[in-house]
Amino acid sequence: MKTSRRGFLQLSASSIIGYSALGSPLFSEIAEAATGYTGQIPICQHMTNSHSAQLTVLTNGSNPYAYKVYDAKGRPQAIQIWDHEIRKSYHQGIDKLYVSGLEPDNSYYLQVIDKDRGTVLDERKFKSLKLSSRSNVRFALVSCASDFFTTHARTMWDNLFAQKPDMIFLIGDAVYCDFRCATTEENIWRRYCETRSRLRHFRQPSLIPTLAVWDDHDYGRNNMCKTFKYKVSSKRTFDLFFGSRNTDGFKRTMGVGSQLTAFGHKFFFLDDRYFRDEAQSGGMMWGGDQQELLLEKICENSKPTWLLNGSQFFTGYHKQESFAKDYGKNFADLLTKLRKCDGPIAFASGDVHFSEVSSVDPKYLGYRTYEYTSSAIHSINFPVQLIYRNPRREEFTWHHNFLIIDSTAGRNAMQIKARSINARNKIEFSHQAVIRRT
Repeated sequence: MKTSRRGFLQLSASSIIGYSALGSPLFSEIAEAATGYTGQIPICQHMTNSHSAQLTVLTNGSNPYAYKVYDAKGRPQAIQIWDHEIRKSYHQGIDKLYVSGLEPDNSYYLQVIDKDRGTVLDERKFKSLKLSSRSNVRFALVSCASDFFTTHARTMWDNLFAQKPDMIFLIGDAVYCDFRCATTEENIWRRYCETRSRLRHFRQPSLIPTLAVWDDHDYGRNNMCKTFKYKVSSKRTFDLFFGSRNTDGFKRTMGVGSQLTAFGHKFFFLDDRYFRDEAQSGGMMWGGDQQELLLEKICENSKPTWLLNGSQFFTGYHKQESFAKDYGKNFADLLTKLRKCDGPIAFASGDVHFSEVSSVDPKYLGYRTYEYTSSAIHSINFPVQLIYRNPRREEFTWHHNFLIIDSTAGRNAMQIKARSINARNKIEFSHQAVIRRT
């Protein structure tokens, strides 16, 4: 992609006009952003703390990019490409960037530059994030983002970014690798590139740190487990597009799993595919090593904890996948061990193409807690509340939606407020709870 300065200015102006015509809630932020913004190049911000940020840029193989980062006063920041890949089978690739030397809660600008001509092709605003400054966090909980739902794929992400969460958590099916194509390594790569190109998530003028873990569709095939033929290359692709390297507050665990320690909480992103045994086989969802590592880390202290998983945890009332239904013995054993940990635990899941808040009886962990299911932001949906009747359900919607969760950590407790936001930017449901370990 090459453009003259005149062409660049035309692109920038037409992009801003387009957002204005759509009535985007982010129009004011576009006007605020530096003049280099065009929205032409998909970019995502990943793990970020007070002094560093990690970003990915979808590249054009025939035109390598260069990058610059500067602060609001125009001072340059250190930036490096720490990983990158492009494959012969497709024209687009990924650059993974690491920006260092940031100051807490400051604003910065990333410029994407034509390496040959020195022309600024695109620009994004992003912020550093002080993880230890407070004990409350607002995060968006998202799953099932089919890029074939083009209308909602535009409006839903504008609505989400307008909520200004501290972070976005993608907990499965951020890419539909197996939709309308055969399952091959080449098609998995192509579908990741296509999805990154199509979704408005990656074309926002101001970025929000996004952490992710996969489920079956971004793993590569519906309902697949550890026997998946392309699991190794699929993991490499997911890591390139969504993974972060270890830094303060963030550690990679097993598979594509990770641990975030921030805002007085611990968040565990569990890989429910790479080590998963066949359903109804008497095996394990996360594999023995990943489960033991989770238990070791979760019991290190009494910080309130979120467990995030693609498949649902407690729900066994429908025919879709869930921990309790497909790995009953393993799940019962896990709950027994979690009961011994000191901190309160909440559960987050996706996958099922409806959202709900379900109560978890104190008999399992010794205190009442909740499972928050968020699905789908834009994918197949239909009214299933009469088919899937959950006696533990407190809130529900089958419309396209995402959850905005405000979680505040306290002593042996966390206070949670969850809101489901739909495509009309309205609240589908709201739910408040205190999870207190006695």
